[in-house]
Amino acid sequence: MKNLWMTITLTTICLISCGGSGGDSSTGTPDDDLIAKLANTSWERECFPYNELTEPWNIKIKLKIDSALKSTYRTEFFHPTDLECDSMVFDYLDISNFKVSGRIITEESIAANGLDETFVYNSDNRELPPNYTLIYLASEKLYFGQNSGENNGETPQTRHSSISLDDYFTQVLN
Repeated sequence: MKNLWMTITLTTICLISCGGSGGDSSTGTPDDDLIAKLANTSWERECFPYNELTEPWNIKIKLKIDSALKSTYRTEFFHPTDLECDSMVFDYLDISNFKVSGRIITEESIAANGLDETFVYNSDNRELPPNYTLIYLASEKLYFGQNSGENNGETPQTRHSSISLDDYFTQVLN
C-alpha cells in the first residue's frame, strides 16, 4: 500500500511539472518535420456550403503549398443548388505566406502547430489581414484552426485555439 501511494504521489508531481494548464502552451520552435511534409503539396476541400457573402454559395477550395511555404488558394463558387459543385460560376485566388511555429495544444487536446499566415495577393483586390491560426496534419488530412470565443485569429495573442476535425483538406496525390 505504501508503494501505491508513493507511485501516485510521484506521478502527480511529474504531471504537474511537465504539463499543467495555463500560460502559453507553445514550444516556440517550428516543427521541421511538419514543414517538410507541407512543402510541395496540393490539397482540396470538397464541395461545402458557404454563407459569408450576401447570398449563399457552395464552394470548393484547392490549395497548393510550394517549397518556401507560399500557399495559393483557388476558391471556386457554385450556385446553392449545385450540391456536387459541377458548374463553377466564378473563382477567387488568394496567395499567402505560411510561417509555422511551435507546438500548441488545442482545446481538443490535439498537438497542433502555430501558423502565421500573411496574405500577399488576392484576385478580388480585398485587403486581407494576417491570420494567426493553427495547422495540424494527420496522414492525408490538413486542418486549420477556427474561431473559439475571443480567439479570433486577429493577433498572435488571440490565435485560434480550436480545430474542427470535421473541416479539413484532403491531400491530392499526383
